[in-house]
Amino acid sequence: MNYIQRIGISLILVTSVVTGYAQSDEVDSLNRKLATQPQDTLRVQMLYRLANLYKYEKPDTAYRLGQQGYQLALRLGDRRGEAKALNIMGGALSDLGDYPKGIRLLQQSLSITRSINDLEGTFKGLNNLAIPYVEQKDYQRALQYFREAMELFEQSSRQNNRFDGLTPSILYGNIGETYLYLNELDSAEHYLQQALPLARQPVGRANLDNLLHVMGQIQAKRGRNAIALDYFRQAIPISRENSNAFVEADARLNMARLFQQQGAVDSSLMYARSSLDLGQRSKYLRGVLRASELLVELTRGRNDAQALRYFQVAVAAKDNLFNQEKVKQMLTLDFEEQQRQQDIEAAKAEYQNRIRIYGLLTLVIGALLAALLLWRVNRRQQRTNALLSRQKKDIEQERSKAEQALAQLQAAQQQLIQKEKMASLGELTAGIAHEIQNPLNFVNNFSEVSSELITELAEGPIRQLPDAEKTYADELVNDLTQSLQKIHQHGQRASAIVKGMLAHSRQRSGEKRPTDLNALVHEYLNLAYRGQQVNDKQFQAELVTRYDPGIGPVELIPQDIGRVLLNIYNNAFYAIRQQQHTDGDTTYQPQLIVRTQAVDGHVEIRVKDNGTGIPDALQPKIFQPFFTTKPTGEGTGLGLSLSYEIVTKAHQGQLHVESKEGEGTEIIIALPAHPPIVS
Repeated sequence: MNYIQRIGISLILVTSVVTGYAQSDEVDSLNRKLATQPQDTLRVQMLYRLANLYKYEKPDTAYRLGQQGYQLALRLGDRRGEAKALNIMGGALSDLGDYPKGIRLLQQSLSITRSINDLEGTFKGLNNLAIPYVEQKDYQRALQYFREAMELFEQSSRQNNRFDGLTPSILYGNIGETYLYLNELDSAEHYLQQALPLARQPVGRANLDNLLHVMGQIQAKRGRNAIALDYFRQAIPISRENSNAFVEADARLNMARLFQQQGAVDSSLMYARSSLDLGQRSKYLRGVLRASELLVELTRGRNDAQALRYFQVAVAAKDNLFNQEKVKQMLTLDFEEQQRQQDIEAAKAEYQNRIRIYGLLTLVIGALLAALLLWRVNRRQQRTNALLSRQKKDIEQERSKAEQALAQLQAAQQQLIQKEKMASLGELTAGIAHEIQNPLNFVNNFSEVSSELITELAEGPIRQLPDAEKTYADELVNDLTQSLQKIHQHGQRASAIVKGMLAHSRQRSGEKRPTDLNALVHEYLNLAYRGQQVNDKQFQAELVTRYDPGIGPVELIPQDIGRVLLNIYNNAFYAIRQQQHTDGDTTYQPQLIVRTQAVDGHVEIRVKDNGTGIPDALQPKIFQPFFTTKPTGEGTGLGLSLSYEIVTKAHQGQLHVESKEGEGTEIIIALPAHPPIVS
């Protein structure tokens, strides 16, 4: 089980998570009450609560209790109880590896919560429905469900006028781990950093072990093994506190893998065996499979008898998780969905054909009547005029089509040439950046190691020198320390620039799709503002939004436009903070205005701040790579350059700036309202 599965379960029971001993007491108490509880809605709630307590260690028992609650809720007409019971049953089946049946039950639950307008039940259901898709590596569909869950949570919070800190930490964590699986580590760490402060509060501690474990995985992927081990070690005692054997098993397994990489075989064996033991005791099949596979690697050639036993354990776990019948069921589920979509499209096509036929019949009948009347007046003259008119119209249409085809061909040719140029430039930039990265890593690493060695020298041998020599040695050590700090600081700056170059040259694989532009603009505004508040607790600004409700879906790549918006918002908030520090006047009111509007076949996004503004002489340079108005060390100069490439090249739009120094800046993004027509 991964973090997302654990968090899905947490959203079923948001109010509290009970430790193992407390769970045992509550299980006994609920079983005693159920023995005398009549068949009413309170009994449904008690069955639901009891199923939640069995969720981690006995998912099969949780499924049976949920089934009892569902049947009772069905007889009582308790729609909310039906939805909760189906949610429990679907989650339990997913934990047991039966994803097709689990997805069906979760979809049934979601259908009920939508029909009764239960916002809380719906965003919890969407979160839990995403989990089996994560396990099946369908990460894009999982992200879609997680984002929809976040939108509904925010809507529910606005309606109830209260903010639940646990739920956003859960959803941020889910989105962050999904980005980890997509190997987008910057996005993954960004969302995890949003979730951790909320999880460190008492109400969110139930999720802290999961967040620490995922942060450890991110650091391990970055090659920061010492930091990763520290995160895993922090997660283990908290997972015990939360009675979460799944997270503890995964943390121990990841520690075993890191020790294996370092050549510490004994330590690796110890942690792998403890992970396997936890997985077997908690019926965590995926954990058993992963731990036994690692133990086969570690014992092969050292103790072949043990390796054979671990191999048998792995085969048994794999058979339980991935038998052929479950694969067939999953394929059948996808086939049924595809068939349903095909039936809908066929029905639409048939309806359109019928309308077209009726229209043609109407036109034919009208034409016949008109021809008959005109024939009576002047048959020959009308036939001649009609023929000439049709020929002229056909010629005009053919000429128009030819002109349009020529224009499209020329545009396609220019785009192809530009793409080839940019691809070549991107490959060159990526190659240079990779070549720079290797020596730069050595500079950064050795500057850190040298600083540690100088610190040890200052605390050890230098202390033993005579006082006269000690003063001179201390001065040399201080000079060397400051020099190494400068080297490390500028090395990190250069590393950030190299990463920006790689992002600038990276090929974007996202596809354009119809997107709610207003929702996208608002989502990234909230994300950027919360990020600023996490970094600066005192930061406040008035956010004014004016969204044009008449803007329909816009064809764009949501992830890329999201990056553009995040860059622009962060620059605006930076300018506002600089203006606050410059003025020092309590009358200054920080403000950011965000507008969307449809203008002449385009849609515009306008982001206006009342910050420091940009001098006239610098405005023509702001979209150039590596140009920045920020002080050294605070910017790479690639954010707006990358944004300009995304808007103008990938979306055939426009990006320009209007600014006045000391008064503020307005960035205008213009995107085509409709995709270009390609014949």
